[in-house]
Amino acid sequence: MDGLRVRCLGWLKQTSALLVVAVLLVLLLFSTGCGNQEAQRKPAEAPLKIAYAVADLNRDGNKTIKKIVDEQKKQANADITWLDAKNDAGEQQKQLDGLADKKIKAVVLQPVDPGAAQAMVENLARSGIKVVVLESLPLNTPVEGYIASDHAMVGRLQARYVLEALRRSAETREDSQFTPPQAGSIIRSGEAESEPAQEGQTGQANESGQPRTTSSGQGLVSGVVDYTVVAQLPTKRPLNLVILQGDPRDQTARDITAANQAALQGQEEISIVEVFAHPRWDPATVPANLAEAINKLGSIDVVLANDSTLAMAAVEFLKVGGYEKSVLTVGAGADEKASQALVSGEHDAEVDLQPEMLGRFSLEAAAGLAKTGYWQYSDKVNNGDYSVPARIVPVRLITAKNAYLLEERWKELKNAREKEGGQQQEQTQPPGEEQGGGHEQGQQGEQRQPGQQGKTMLRITTQDGKTMEVQIEGEVKKIESSQGGQQGAQQDEEQGGGQGSGDSQPEEQSQ
Repeated sequence: MDGLRVRCLGWLKQTSALLVVAVLLVLLLFSTGCGNQEAQRKPAEAPLKIAYAVADLNRDGNKTIKKIVDEQKKQANADITWLDAKNDAGEQQKQLDGLADKKIKAVVLQPVDPGAAQAMVENLARSGIKVVVLESLPLNTPVEGYIASDHAMVGRLQARYVLEALRRSAETREDSQFTPPQAGSIIRSGEAESEPAQEGQTGQANESGQPRTTSSGQGLVSGVVDYTVVAQLPTKRPLNLVILQGDPRDQTARDITAANQAALQGQEEISIVEVFAHPRWDPATVPANLAEAINKLGSIDVVLANDSTLAMAAVEFLKVGGYEKSVLTVGAGADEKASQALVSGEHDAEVDLQPEMLGRFSLEAAAGLAKTGYWQYSDKVNNGDYSVPARIVPVRLITAKNAYLLEERWKELKNAREKEGGQQQEQTQPPGEEQGGGHEQGQQGEQRQPGQQGKTMLRITTQDGKTMEVQIEGEVKKIESSQGGQQGAQQDEEQGGGQGSGDSQPEEQSQ
């Protein structure tokens, strides 16, 4: 009986031990499963609520910024609200007033009116919203971040282009003279009267206005800025230079203009004759401003604009007046229209503000401030009573020669550049091939290519030795002088045709 009891107790102990082990295993598995379930149930981090309040979303630079921000917002775990003020300061104020109710943590602000932005920033700060200002920094205003292109360098690069272009132009066109043509004329070169253009020495611009060769006839090295100018500048010095300033209340406009003036100060070849301000960067008054300068001075030779819209308004005005090939134009922003004008030869240069970098840096700053209250800035900008954390975007000078740098931004630019390059190749054929066996061209009168009926090139030499070329459609039946009346006609007859008032057939032109 005792032995049976012992065996039973032993069996019970073994069974109890097995039960304990089994319970422990079940508890272990259960706890592990619960842990996984807890991990799965952990809520995802909420997106950072960020607003972009821009002055005008229709600007090309802002379109690029929006594209970059929308591409990278998922990576930044950001929920972006876009607010377009359409260049209306009152509308922007209304948009910003409602952000606190939307639980916005940070705002990237591009003020319509920098003068009114201080109150807007203060209201946002009282609501606990962090503010990053884009490009236009309101004076003496405490903001958490400032993202901008290098405005001072923009002005210096514009001035540098003008000075370097003048230096190189003097090397390739010694003692040349130029008289602005009537509206609609196409100027190709400014050769001296006694020396017709030689191969490889075709002056500054081809038919499309594209500069392509140096004085030695060698193409400029690919990938470098081309300082050869499209405009046929006069030999008189100093040249009359006009600055088209943006909004005078905007620090951006003041910085660019101040850098222009500082870089050109003391330059004997340049005279800054006018600085025209354009409130809210409105280009509508550009034509009237330029007309005023021309009426007052007789001519303008260089136009520097604080942004691309002002520059293109100037280009359009100059085209209407027939001055597009006699005035050098430089803008800032490299928007799509200005970039196309570079390639087509209607515009000389732009400073690219690199809006892709402005978009990336502004999103990084806003996301950091919304999440932790801090961000990785690289500079500080003194702003009245405040030192503002900042990131300054580098800028670069763009001409027709290196416009390929903008092709990723403007997809149609590549096609335009290739088309322009094809036309340039046709226009730079050796004279013997292009004109059917080296047909000689006179220094005056009509220059006609045998067998070609579409266009006629006229080379006109004035009494004082100035020479220009004008391309017209079709063949010339006769040429008459429209200046000087009868006196002009008599002078033309004494010169033996060329510009005479009577009929002048191509076969009878002076050789």
